[in-house]
Amino acid sequence: MVLRREVSAGGAVYRQVEGREPQFLLILDSWNRWTLPKGLIEPGEESLQAAVREVREETGVDVEPRGFLDLINYFYRDGQGELVYKTVHYYLFAVKDGQVVPQLEEISDARWFSAREAVERCDYPDTRPVLEKALARVTG
Repeated sequence: MVLRREVSAGGAVYRQVEGREPQFLLILDSWNRWTLPKGLIEPGEESLQAAVREVREETGVDVEPRGFLDLINYFYRDGQGELVYKTVHYYLFAVKDGQVVPQLEEISDARWFSAREAVERCDYPDTRPVLEKALARVTG
């Protein structure tokens, strides 16, 4: 059993639709699960920079930071069975610009969901509270 450490950054991206609740952008990852966009922080990169870059790379949209949301930690096994301890820095982002165009290399889809549906659809239990915090911040 090998333990590797990874540090990633990503975000809860929202848009306001007049007369309706906010919508959040989710991706369908390589494990066929709906989640928030995120990716590894590159050497010399700050977590916020990485989060903005990863959101753009995975979804095609440009975002405006609205603050730090949460830091989560978890273990997973990679494709070779190696145990990985992962830390993810999540930020709240408002969409600025761009049409949603999924990356299609590591993810198979990216879509807007109503806030409540996004929380329900999120397939990772440790990511749901991040979305709930984002919703509270956007509507609060």
